Amino acid sequence: MGIINNTQIIYENSKSFYWASKFLPKKILKKVINIYAFCRLQDDLVDEGIKIEDSSELEELENIIKSYGVSKNIISNLMEGINSDKNFKRFKDNSELLRYCYKVAGVVGLMMIKALDIKQSEAKYFAIDLGMAMQLTNISRDIMQDYKKNRIYIPENTGINKDIISNMTSENEKKIKKVVNQIILKSEIYYKSSLNGLRYIPIRSRLAILVSLRIYQGIGIKITKTGKKFIHENLYVTNIEKTLIVAKTLIEFIIFFIFPVYKKKHNVYLHESLEGLYDIHR
Repeated sequence: MGIINNTQIIYENSKSFYWASKFLPKKILKKVINIYAFCRLQDDLVDEGIKIEDSSELEELENIIKSYGVSKNIISNLMEGINSDKNFKRFKDNSELLRYCYKVAGVVGLMMIKALDIKQSEAKYFAIDLGMAMQLTNISRDIMQDYKKNRIYIPENTGINKDIISNMTSENEKKIKKVVNQIILKSEIYYKSSLNGLRYIPIRSRLAILVSLRIYQGIGIKITKTGKKFIHENLYVTNIEKTLIVAKTLIEFIIFFIFPVYKKKHNVYLHESLEGLYDIHR
């Protein structure tokens, strides 16, 4: 599977990430594309029931990302998270939700650490946070799409159940909106934390990660501003909105991130729910 095909996978599945990838150096871009393609194809095998005719393609991608220094532990955590969707079991609380987010997205942050050749140990904590924040955004956006696949990622203790989602009265819409806003607020905590990790990213790749962060964060912001519309429609950030976000991010990057001002230590409390998982802040 060539880099052109893998780039197409990004374009078709994540316009937000595709936009951000334009700011990466070519050498790093190739690594990031391979990582994304590997994760996307693995997810599609479970999520969409797509069959990969030649399994050697996936094996080749796995060997390639291992050559970047991605460990078996990282890949096994990813596969555990993805495979949990096959026989999906609802999360009881936020702790279980966050552990899932770590497995399917936090570990992608760890893969990115290897692709970007970042050596500082603390950087991995912020990378996990960014991946988890993005997954919380996905969950907030895709309530109905996931429900149609017989999955409700919103924890049981929120009171949101199958009956509420299937019977979309005005009152039930309000209940869902309230819980989704809480999840978005949770994602904001992890987005803000991850900003402190950008100082560890080589400057030539730093802008791309910031752009990716801001575009994805923009999805959550848009959800909070659109009332209950997002429940029934596939909400996304338009190209015009992305252009505005990129323009603002360029200014932000020049002022705050060429010489980083976000230098807080990682808050260990953010990984409290992740006890026992790989490379977390203990």
